[in-house]
Amino acid sequence: MLAAGLAHDLNNMLGGIVATAELLSMRAVVHEDARDLDAIVDQAVKASELVRQILAFSRQDLLNPVTAELGEAVERLEPVLAALTGNRVRLEVASGAPVLVRVDPTALERTAINLVLNARDAILEAGGGRGGGLIRVRTARIGPGERPAGGRGFMPALPYGVLAVEDDGPGVDPSVAARIFEPYFTTRKHGQGLGLSSAFGLVKQSGGFLLSEGTPLGGARFAVYLPEAEPLVGQGPPERAPGGRVVLLVEDELLLRMSVARGLERQGWRVRQASDGMAALKRLQAERPAVLVSDIRMPGLDGIGLTEAARGLHPGLPVLLTSGFADEAARAAVPGLGVGFLPKPYTVKTLGERIRELV
Repeated sequence: MLAAGLAHDLNNMLGGIVATAELLSMRAVVHEDARDLDAIVDQAVKASELVRQILAFSRQDLLNPVTAELGEAVERLEPVLAALTGNRVRLEVASGAPVLVRVDPTALERTAINLVLNARDAILEAGGGRGGGLIRVRTARIGPGERPAGGRGFMPALPYGVLAVEDDGPGVDPSVAARIFEPYFTTRKHGQGLGLSSAFGLVKQSGGFLLSEGTPLGGARFAVYLPEAEPLVGQGPPERAPGGRVVLLVEDELLLRMSVARGLERQGWRVRQASDGMAALKRLQAERPAVLVSDIRMPGLDGIGLTEAARGLHPGLPVLLTSGFADEAARAAVPGLGVGFLPKPYTVKTLGERIRELV
């Protein structure tokens, strides 16, 4: 919990840095100044990604799962994966039988990226950087009796959607096979040891399994097994009453709240600010906004309780929750609230895009 609390505070600080640097970049007259400010934003986001990878391994990241067809979701990622492999490594992406799974799209993307990067680096290092290898990304559906031999002792007898990433690189040395999912363990010259560990944590938090297996290609194969989901029936978009161009922004970190508010105002929104849940409730009693944007972890009434109270006052109110870290109760509650979620730190541009999606 200490690490999680520090992650929350650090991401709040990084969020303030990102939002303030964005505002300065918008006003920058000299091109070099704008470029330097953009670099600050990039470095802050990268720093937060390291925090998120650690939280992912410890399964304390906040996920917002949806029901999706696994093959279609992976095919949408093909341009991103192709950009990672470049011209030196050949990438093949193909889908097998359709299968529905419950997964957070961002978590699936991060997992696929980590596995493909791991395969690419193994191929390039084995070839002295010359490339010429092959990475195959496949999806499939397997029945309860088709579970892999290595997982039958702990995987429930269920049908699964499978995402497999295999390569023709050097494979996994048996002497280190038991440690490959440990954070900060790496056999790579320039590796951080967080790619496989964060993928492992994200898959486990999604209720699935990540296994290292053999492959006919002769290299490594990492396979993600996600339980098959039931199709959604009769769900339509929620009814939403208009609230003009008003955003109610609830954030207890002063610098972050003020910088984000100014950034949203530059995008044309009218922003009402509240420093905590109780102050937000008073504003909600006086006015219905177009959208409520709230941090989850706040003193007193947190974002979960505020969402429930706000929906009692204004049924169907669009809500976007943000957090650098949420406790176990919040992680369990968010998927059932029908809200959007945005991890911290975020850019004001991304926040504006998510708000427009909701309203």
